[in-house]
Amino acid sequence: MNLESVPNVREILLDEEIDEQEFVNIFNGIYNKDCFIYAIIPECEQELLNELSNDFIEIDKFPLPRVFPREQGYLGFIKDSQKNFIYEFYLRSTTMDYLVFSKFDVSQQLKNINKKNINIYQIFESNKIPHITIGPDGQWLNVIEY
Repeated sequence: MNLESVPNVREILLDEEIDEQEFVNIFNGIYNKDCFIYAIIPECEQELLNELSNDFIEIDKFPLPRVFPREQGYLGFIKDSQKNFIYEFYLRSTTMDYLVFSKFDVSQQLKNINKKNINIYQIFESNKIPHITIGPDGQWLNVIEY
């Protein structure tokens, strides 16, 4: 087995009542500069899309699988250097199937995502790009490093 291909995954347990400042502090400890947020935002999160309108760079939109009635998902990213949006995404993480944080710009690779293969995690895993995901029900962060 090639140990170089195995990612180092660290879990950071989150308090049930974590507030924005605590959450941002955790991220500042991991990514002290830029933080990119990559997401497929479902149509039902229209309020979030409106709030992000000037910052969210939409790459594509397509029907989401496993959602009835069918709704569109908006694939895109935000460069969140000031960490103004990470907590908002955390709060809504249970309604988003695809949400990744990273200090690396993979916006060009997002163009390879399509309705047949919408798994944005594959970009990070196949290219061994360090990233963070949110565990089920927002209970922890998965910090994945290579």
